[in-house]
Amino acid sequence: MLFSIVTPSLNCKDFITDNIASVRKQGFGPDELEHWVIDGGSTDGTLDILARETDVKWISEPDKGLSDAVNKGIERAAGEWILWLNADDYLADNALKTLIEYARKYPDIRVFCGDETVLRYDGTVEQTLQGWDYSLEGLLGTRTSMNQASTFVHREVYQKAGLLDVSIRDAMDYEWLVRAMHHYRCVPIPQVLAFYRRRRGSIMDANAVKFYKRFLAVRRKYNCPRFSRAELQIRFYIYTDPLRRIPWLRRSVRRIKGLFGKAPLHP
Repeated sequence: MLFSIVTPSLNCKDFITDNIASVRKQGFGPDELEHWVIDGGSTDGTLDILARETDVKWISEPDKGLSDAVNKGIERAAGEWILWLNADDYLADNALKTLIEYARKYPDIRVFCGDETVLRYDGTVEQTLQGWDYSLEGLLGTRTSMNQASTFVHREVYQKAGLLDVSIRDAMDYEWLVRAMHHYRCVPIPQVLAFYRRRRGSIMDANAVKFYKRFLAVRRKYNCPRFSRAELQIRFYIYTDPLRRIPWLRRSVRRIKGLFGKAPLHP
């Protein structure tokens, strides 16, 4: 088994079909690719869709959150390479074939990060984020984000670094990545491997400040300096969040930034 795709899901019937189709289009048979959907007990019709997908392995049961759901998938995964692909995200065409090419080119590398296209709420393209090397200097500095949907991890990494921390309900992928990159290095792949869809009510959409607080907690764990550019940027975001929630003020700031060519890409 070459690949295991792990898809946590909860009430995502409007997106899960695209997710499954993108995995199926990769062109690998059941002896090379498995797709696990770990459902948290959907009630919106997601399970009806999964029941019709004969080439998808799935379970549906209550869990302790996203970290727990992903861990369940990883524990069941039989593939050499494991990809965490949320139900509202999907793979680019030939993403897995591209990964194979790079794995052959860099046989000692156990983490690869591809480019990732971000879609707005309406499905239009917002921007494409380039893959990067996930250096600890960057992760514990000013680059706290990861291209999670286009990050391929060898099963060996989970055996060495452990699974996601179930007690963490936001930025769990960031905390795990920092842990893993103490032992491994990552090679970027300059091709779009996945599409990340912004979705109202998603964990990232609803809990941005909690993500930034998690970044600070991880920095404390690894004794990062409190007086640094990264620290100031993170704290600035947290402390100014109440102002961003004032609609007229948010609109005004965005217009001013637009005059200088720096209008935010996302809502």
